[in-house]
Amino acid sequence: MMRGSRNQQGEEDVQTPFLQTSGIQDPPPFSVQGLRFKWLVWGLVGVLELTFETGLAMRTTPLIASYKEHLCAKTSRGVDTPIINCQRDHSIASELALILGVFQLLECLPMLLLSGIYGNMADKYGRRPILFLSYLGLVLSSMWTTGVVWLVPRMPLKLVWIGPVFTLIGGGASVSLAILMTSAAAVAPSTQRVSVFSFIHGTALVAAILGFGLSSATMASLGNYAAQLVGLALMSLALCLSLLLPTGEAAHPLASDPELDSTSEYTNILVSNRHAVIRSYNDLLQIRNTIPLLIAGFFATLGQRVQILILLYMPEQFSISFSEANTFIILDHVSNLLVLFIGLPLANVLILRWWNFNSRRKDIALALISSALSLAGALLLSFAPNVTAAFFGIIVFGTGIGLSSLLQSIFVGLFPLERAAFATTLISTIKSVGGTFSGPVYSYVFALSLDLDRVLQGLPFIVSAACFVIVASVLITMAKTPRVRRDIM
Repeated sequence: MMRGSRNQQGEEDVQTPFLQTSGIQDPPPFSVQGLRFKWLVWGLVGVLELTFETGLAMRTTPLIASYKEHLCAKTSRGVDTPIINCQRDHSIASELALILGVFQLLECLPMLLLSGIYGNMADKYGRRPILFLSYLGLVLSSMWTTGVVWLVPRMPLKLVWIGPVFTLIGGGASVSLAILMTSAAAVAPSTQRVSVFSFIHGTALVAAILGFGLSSATMASLGNYAAQLVGLALMSLALCLSLLLPTGEAAHPLASDPELDSTSEYTNILVSNRHAVIRSYNDLLQIRNTIPLLIAGFFATLGQRVQILILLYMPEQFSISFSEANTFIILDHVSNLLVLFIGLPLANVLILRWWNFNSRRKDIALALISSALSLAGALLLSFAPNVTAAFFGIIVFGTGIGLSSLLQSIFVGLFPLERAAFATTLISTIKSVGGTFSGPVYSYVFALSLDLDRVLQGLPFIVSAACFVIVASVLITMAKTPRVRRDIM
């Protein structure tokens, strides 16, 4: 499935509930050596993100095109059906959507289940080995899918579903992204950390734009398989470069009284942590609007992930090639880049200056605007009569990119400061669940829309629009309710 969604993940939140803050402290006072080390780490993180994400983006479209070619060849084998007619066969598109939807589900499960475990391991054993493992699992998964494509028809195409099993090594894309963010933030003063995260996100978006653009050019000149190999080579290069990342400080146990029994201390820590978790969930039930916001986070992610269908929907709807459909992905990421680094900061300043909102009301206002833009974009895409209208729709849809991070900011702001980590973990997990289910949901809806034979061809985008209606309803309700106190006992 399209892993361009990783850009939206990284982008809006790191879906890893995890890397402890003990290793992220303000660096020592200024020194030339420290300054060089800081820029070395930032430069290496940028190179790793750019190289790996470019390779990942380069593989996406040619891989889907190869899947469809093999499905067409399988359907045409033994019957007198020209390949060009097969390309317009709705049954082929439905089967392709099923393969990609299940792949998306299987790909997200390791991230959802293992990200916390690998995050703790990174804190304990250092970031470099876990980053290497995460990249290794992703590279092995890509090698497997490339091998299956090479060996079809001698082996079933659905064997690509085994690929995500390799991401059990390292926990998947969210772990590597979180480690890069943690490594960059560890050498930055606290006042610069937001800029560091924005830099990494911007690098991921630039890599996606570059990767999809290169894949279009490579597919046209060298074919689908060569484009996949070039992308795999870039991912493998990032795997090797990850060994250059500074190890990072492993978590050290707190100093303790030598007379204290270690078993008793460990038991006390477990009891204390259990009580803290119970208190946090009690807060969740007591603080107004937390449950509706979690629901909104789920549907916001589900609505935004309709982008995974763009490379299937546009060729089917407008009879364009996969390389031409790449233009939609590029436009979407360009819109994301402009909004995140120009639109949202400017809107923040204008809202605070003109309407004198507090931080919470400002975030709610921006989230409402983002959800409205996403809703409008989804509706434009669902009813677009031609490619030009669809281009306009994807640009409008891309301007709603800030919705997820704004919802996270609102949600975390409802909790006491000492519960901020719990709140961040919770809403990130809920959004991960939304991303996990997006593949099966949209593959089923897409297949259903094909069965309706163009009566509701844009049904996936209508489902996406309905998700944003739910999000907007929650935000409007919140805007009408007074802010709750944060002094929960």
